[in-house]
Amino acid sequence: MGFDQLLNDWNEELLEVEGVLEVILILLLLRLLEESEEESASDIKKLLRPWLELGIPLPRVHLVDGNVLQNVVVVQLFDSVAVFKNATNQLRVCAPYMNIVSWGAF
Repeated sequence: MGFDQLLNDWNEELLEVEGVLEVILILLLLRLLEESEEESASDIKKLLRPWLELGIPLPRVHLVDGNVLQNVVVVQLFDSVAVFKNATNQLRVCAPYMNIVSWGAF
């Protein structure tokens, strides 16, 4: 449950069950987690920008689910998603920054 959803569902029943201080602490922690995820996504975007500008193929891009994109070129960088194109068969793949673990030769 995200920060905005929890804030929208704020009600007396929640306060009675959890207590005011506990709910405030949970809301603050969720907000901090969301901010840290946004920062890491922008960091990955910054690190991928030179690959986009140079057009050099990345030998491998490792994703969270274990998939590996091989021999791909960065085509476009959006706020939360990178678009890669396979250099050999022109297949395009979109990968959220949150799902990218590493890239490079290994």
